[in-house]
Amino acid sequence: MISRLFGLFFLSFSYLFSASWQEPLKVSIDFVDVPKKIVRFPAYDLQVGEFGFVVTKLSDYEIVTSEVLVVAVENGVATARFKTFDSMKQRHLPTPRMVAKKGDLIYFRQFNNQAFLIAPNDEIYEQIKAENPDTNFISPDLLVIHLNGFDPKAASLKKACNAYSVGVLYIVTTNTLNILDCQSFEFLEKRPFDTSRVGKTAVPFFSRVEGVDVGTLGKLFSGSQAKHYFVYYDMLLKKEKRKETRMGYKEIKIDSQEKKREDNQGALKIQEKATSKEQTLQKKEDKHLLREEKRKAKAEKRAKELEEREKEQEEQDERELEERRKALEASKRQQ
Repeated sequence: MISRLFGLFFLSFSYLFSASWQEPLKVSIDFVDVPKKIVRFPAYDLQVGEFGFVVTKLSDYEIVTSEVLVVAVENGVATARFKTFDSMKQRHLPTPRMVAKKGDLIYFRQFNNQAFLIAPNDEIYEQIKAENPDTNFISPDLLVIHLNGFDPKAASLKKACNAYSVGVLYIVTTNTLNILDCQSFEFLEKRPFDTSRVGKTAVPFFSRVEGVDVGTLGKLFSGSQAKHYFVYYDMLLKKEKRKETRMGYKEIKIDSQEKKREDNQGALKIQEKATSKEQTLQKKEDKHLLREEKRKAKAEKRAKELEEREKEQEEQDERELEERRKALEASKRQQ
């Protein structure tokens, strides 16, 4: 008995210190790519799938302009996709047209101290609630009333979270306690949880509300057998996990395409730079050849002029010599 209590205490103690996603976090944006709708900032202890919102400071007030979802964490840097903030959209209020910019602050985990807990029965509900004393679990009665006949799906649960300022969703599935970000429906943590002894279950989950339309799920699982509850929520989270995997592949594909495009642009720039350098060298070589040709032509011209002068001088010397010879012969005849 003592060892069991010690194990329970140790388990609760480890949960308390491992749940970093419970601590509010505020970070400053370091980089913004508006066309690609990407922001980057220090990762701290953030993980992929966490949701946050961007606050822009104006002259005398602050405004929420965007919401972000962390899609990658690498080397201490988090990358997030951003879009217009519509989590608490009101049709009677103006929609901000500003976008995130460098220096804006992103707030994470502001409502992660409040959670909805979807459990198969009251015993499991109270057990999980007792093991997580730092979390304020909002009454499941409010959640089932908010659903009002709609089955618990990602979209309807997100709306309920927005209505009651809830940041985290606890869902008990077969032998697992799943903790999800309520806005992104991404897994924050999974904890082993024994459900082998669960008997009857509530539909669509444990609450104290009676006489409320429980939707098609309630009509389908009217027998209140344990397997019905677990089949539904196992499939729901399995479907979201597949979606998460597809999104992950999509992000990898997008990043790969962007990297390929950047590599191609880099290669093109290198090629252009090499071509430019080659053209510069060619111009220098052409100028050098032109100078050499001019120098050679000038030298040839000078040589030709010198040759012509020497020839003229020789001809002049021959004429003078001939004239002297004739003068000498004439002088001899006169004698």
